[in-house]
Amino acid sequence: MTSVSEIVGQWLGLCRKAPTLRTAPVVLMEVPVTANPAQSDSGGASGGPGRIRRGIGIATGSIKTLFREKHLLWFSLFAGLAILFLFVAEGWSVTHYNFLPLPYSIWIPFGDSNLALFNMQLFLIEAICLSCFTCVLASLILYRNAGSRRKPVTIRNAFDRVNAHAGTLAVLSITMAILATVLFEIISQSQFIGKIIFTIDMALFNLPYAYYVPNGISAMYYFSFKIMAINILLFLLALYVVPGIVLEKKSLLPALAGSITLIKKTWRELLGCILVFGAIILVVAAVGLVIGQSPLLLNHDYDFFLQISRGQVLMTIACYGFLFACGVLMAMGSTVLGIAITRLYACGTPTASGITETMQPVPAPE
Repeated sequence: MTSVSEIVGQWLGLCRKAPTLRTAPVVLMEVPVTANPAQSDSGGASGGPGRIRRGIGIATGSIKTLFREKHLLWFSLFAGLAILFLFVAEGWSVTHYNFLPLPYSIWIPFGDSNLALFNMQLFLIEAICLSCFTCVLASLILYRNAGSRRKPVTIRNAFDRVNAHAGTLAVLSITMAILATVLFEIISQSQFIGKIIFTIDMALFNLPYAYYVPNGISAMYYFSFKIMAINILLFLLALYVVPGIVLEKKSLLPALAGSITLIKKTWRELLGCILVFGAIILVVAAVGLVIGQSPLLLNHDYDFFLQISRGQVLMTIACYGFLFACGVLMAMGSTVLGIAITRLYACGTPTASGITETMQPVPAPE
């Protein structure tokens, strides 16, 4: 029979013999492996609302990340320079439509008239602009993906690593430039789409901007409005293609196929992101509508509004400030989308699960 002193000695760890229940900690360590809470809403119809909430969290978290990690604003600066180039080059193209020693447009016969099919100057502008956007997006994705590594990567290193994928990214940019040029010609010559664009322009950008913005600048952003809308659409499509190119080293066609598969896997998270970013766009559009329709909101006709408002500093700041704010939001928005797509890519690609939210190096295991 075991004495009381032996029992007390074993309980206090005084006995030299190893305890017989040493396997208990092993059983406890297996519990986190068998129950992974991150996969509770990752699949199936029942996980739909949870995955949409995850997408909302990705969108809001991407916005917070941009303001928390100020160095990411460098990517916004580069994107802003590309946007500025697009507006200036588009304005120059409108006023100097034959500045290239190339045919301005390629025409095809259509009935009794000719139909413009391809604008060479616009294609050149789009090729440069979209190449810049693609390069910045690829660098941002590589920079964010480097957060899973033990050695941090600088922004300059991220841009240097894009050189390994320059050929495929160039093909993607040229393809998008061709699509943008053709779509621009189709939209410009479509009466139905033209009426929609004219209505939006009259509601948001006609009054009172016409009283404060010179005609050259007005024509610049009017024509840039259409091409920028096309570029945003193509940029959104490229968001799922670029990660496959720079992270999985795929060529263009496999990256396109992989992006379709990735969209199918993460469409619920993508819907959550659309809800957040769409709400921001609606708020910006509402502000623009208030400024553009200020004469009517003040119950003034156009002539009276012109007489009492011309030269008013506040109204001038409102007009130019809104246009400048839209450009800043587009530049920052491209960075936010790049951060979000890196997170979405990690959600849809198991091999990319190491992508982290911060750029801190991962400590070595003890």
